Amino acid sequence: MSLKRICAVLSAGALLLFNACTHGGAKVANTSKGGFTTVILDAGHGGKDNGGTSRRGASPFQLEKNLTLDTAKRVRDLLRRSGFRVVMMRDGDYFIELDDRVARANKEGSTAILVSIHYNATSNSSASGIETYFWRADSHGLATRVESHVVNATGEHSGGVIRRRLRLTRNPDIRCVLCECAYLTNGQENARVADSNTRQRIAEGIAAGIVEQARLGDVGITAVPEIWAPLSRAEDARSGGGHASRRHRSKRS
Repeated sequence: MSLKRICAVLSAGALLLFNACTHGGAKVANTSKGGFTTVILDAGHGGKDNGGTSRRGASPFQLEKNLTLDTAKRVRDLLRRSGFRVVMMRDGDYFIELDDRVARANKEGSTAILVSIHYNATSNSSASGIETYFWRADSHGLATRVESHVVNATGEHSGGVIRRRLRLTRNPDIRCVLCECAYLTNGQENARVADSNTRQRIAEGIAAGIVEQARLGDVGITAVPEIWAPLSRAEDARSGGGHASRRHRSKRS
């Protein structure tokens, strides 16, 4: 797997960081403006929880849990080559409760970030694009950079950087974002993400956003105020409040 394509979507500054890092698991310098050296990758859903799916009768018919794991592994490989310590929330097809994912992320401490990877699904077959969610003010820069780089890497429509109180954006004590990489219920997007080359470009965009945030921190990012809110709970999802996309409320995130 070549790094040429990821270099194409990196900014010149982020590319310098890539070149400065050695292979074989070398640690990223603690002096990076982003203030993190560990990236926790959360492949959404898993095991008994399929997550979203393609529309009935779609070809191919895909389960979100499989795509999230495949994409997370691709991001892992890219980040490790760039010197980051990477922790996989899951590396196989098994289920982890959301609250347990939060607790696992918190154990890594303040020099870690959490990036949760998902694929969207909704009853509206025309809904499309990439959406990146955050809640904490200190996660806005990371969300902005991930959204921008995934859109640039794939050429897909941007659904925006959205502030939403999800359990994996509100509840962790560390910086955290959740990226919805495509809509499986959109026939064209479903077909594209079935191609491993598309998933590789998505992974390269996510990795590029993380690398840029590590190098620049929030430089150039418009600040947002901190907003207090209670922790997100499972009941919020059942009531339709504080949950996923404005267009997508069918699965837990």
